[in-house]
Amino acid sequence: MSPTLAVALLALLVGVFALLAVAAVYSRVRTLEQTALSSSSDRLADVSRVSPASLLPQAGQAFSLVVLMDAACGICHQTWEAVSSTALPGVRLIGLLAEAPSSASFTGDAVMADPDLWSNLYEGYSPCLYVIAPSGDVVDRRFVYGDTDIPGLLRELLSFTSAASKQRSTNAL
Repeated sequence: MSPTLAVALLALLVGVFALLAVAAVYSRVRTLEQTALSSSSDRLADVSRVSPASLLPQAGQAFSLVVLMDAACGICHQTWEAVSSTALPGVRLIGLLAEAPSSASFTGDAVMADPDLWSNLYEGYSPCLYVIAPSGDVVDRRFVYGDTDIPGLLRELLSFTSAASKQRSTNAL
């Protein structure tokens, strides 16, 4: 076997290994999203699902929508632009960062920089959207990827929050 052929075969082996590793990580993230990170899953039931009081909806608001972001994340910037430019009636919008951004890209009164709150919600990926009920329960959470239809995701979350609000008002009667 010539040295050129040996190097080519070794490069092919390394490439196949790298492809399998990326596929395994992608599969694991998707599995976590559907099981342990799902609001309907029993896995991680011992982990507190109650959010801190500073993230709760204020008077007259049905839910809080917390956008967990990282200042260095490009998808986070796109997500914040899309979410902050959408009308969210009856929903408190909060952009949560671990540290204050060096640029003015995350603007508005709804942006908070609090490392303790951020680490309380962080699950290994950002951006992530959390829907928080007035009781403090995290009732839904969604990861946002580069190919996520953010307006569609917001419509889905808003329909969920309005349906849950109607259910709560019906139960109160």
